[in-house]
Amino acid sequence: MFEDIALLAFCVGLATMGLAAVVWELTTGRFFNIDGLWLTLISLTLAAVFGGNIAWSIYTGEFQRILHESRKGASPGEAADQSTAGHK
Repeated sequence: MFEDIALLAFCVGLATMGLAAVVWELTTGRFFNIDGLWLTLISLTLAAVFGGNIAWSIYTGEFQRILHESRKGASPGEAADQSTAGHK
């Protein structure tokens, strides 16, 4: 489960950075030259790829499963079963 959370956090970070780069290009005015256009195109592609991974996770229900498992945690009965299973 930690891997799923780490992957989603990584995807959120990269998608956010891609969109932030586009906003930065637009606010500084560098969007209107060739370098700015290429950086914007690459940043939007990066945001789309990693944002698509997040969207797919939400669409398939994986995101809700991860949220449910992280909120639920292990109940006391499950924790006792896991601790006795390790001693056998």
